[in-house]
Amino acid sequence: MDADNQTIEKYNIIFDTVTNIKRNLFNNSDDIFKNQSMFTLLSSHCDNKDVIKFAALALESAFDYSNNELVNGAPLHLAIKVVLTLIFIIVGCVGLVGNLFTVIVIFKTASLHSHTNCFLASLAISDFCLIVVGVSFDLIYIWRNGDPPPIYGYCSFTSTTISLFTFASILTIVSLTAERFQAICYPFTHRTVFDRRRVMKLIYTIWIVAAIPSLYIGMKFQRVLTDFCGYSHPHQFGSCSLVTNPDSPLRYPVETIMVITFVLPLFFIVFCYCRILATLNEMSASTTVHTPVGTTASDSIQFQFSRSSQNANHSFPLTVHVKNYQPPRSQQAQKMVIKMLFTVTSVFFLCYLPYHIQRLIIQYNKEYCNNSTFCKFLFSVTGLLQYVSATLNPIFYNLMSSRFRNAFNKIIKDFLSKSDKEYGSLARL
Repeated sequence: MDADNQTIEKYNIIFDTVTNIKRNLFNNSDDIFKNQSMFTLLSSHCDNKDVIKFAALALESAFDYSNNELVNGAPLHLAIKVVLTLIFIIVGCVGLVGNLFTVIVIFKTASLHSHTNCFLASLAISDFCLIVVGVSFDLIYIWRNGDPPPIYGYCSFTSTTISLFTFASILTIVSLTAERFQAICYPFTHRTVFDRRRVMKLIYTIWIVAAIPSLYIGMKFQRVLTDFCGYSHPHQFGSCSLVTNPDSPLRYPVETIMVITFVLPLFFIVFCYCRILATLNEMSASTTVHTPVGTTASDSIQFQFSRSSQNANHSFPLTVHVKNYQPPRSQQAQKMVIKMLFTVTSVFFLCYLPYHIQRLIIQYNKEYCNNSTFCKFLFSVTGLLQYVSATLNPIFYNLMSSRFRNAFNKIIKDFLSKSDKEYGSLARL
């Protein structure tokens, strides 16, 4: 009986509040929008379908009595805008040049045409494109106070492309890890699974697979306004964000994207690297070399035996098996490659972790973040970290791979010498 009374009381509150708001709406009164207590009361009953529908109606009507500045909140301070802009430009320029040269170096150097470097070239392309689109988007966001330019499809286009390049980078890192895992832990089947042709097909497949969810997200990413129930509705004003409603098949889009693009790949990559390191340590501990006694690699006394045939004058060294306490060069090279890839992967996930945390903060604090300069600053900084990750990759390749560094230096020298020759010929004219 008490439960029934509470339900009746709840619906009476909803009915009275909605009736009061509707009466003010039809009388063209904006008093209700200055008094937020009624909306606060209704927001606690957003599990009711009528309240959800009314929230959308109230949003449309409320915007007629508001202005766009109220939606976007206070702007960042001018000094912060200038500093962020300079950092974005520096990081963007370094990242563009570094990733462009990475693709050129791998393409023009035959000795770098390995499976690993094919994946790294694909990663450099996605990072390059991400910087081109992402940095431009963030600079516009900073200087327009979160208000997108009046260009048709701007939000959908930027969301689709940024998602595409981000997903392509994630899938490339996952595939690269899987390739190294197969090569080190299961070397006998590696050639049959990862030959050059299949690697290229896998890279093309990565981009196609990355495009599918990106197109879906792009269609859902529009200029929106958020009602008092927390649902976002398409509107000619507002900021770029996901359209959400109670009937959407994706009820938790931010959490779903985080799990699929961050948590699951992270667990898979950690598992693979743990297995790889265990295998390399096991190989180092159990490696033996076959050393002929009496050769320069042995400190033992020379033992020989003579054949009883007509070749008796020919002596053959006795071969013994000794423990190799220093890993062979091939294992050292493998460890160096794994170290470089582990560094790239770690930086990638460390730089993307704040981005996902920021998305969760905004998701569960929409009312605060709508008018918060801190959330705007946090959005810009976490976006910057994504481009820092893309910028650092070419630097890691040069620092940790002597072959890549030598090829990079050679191409730079060839480019400079060619420029000097062209300048000299022009000067003589």
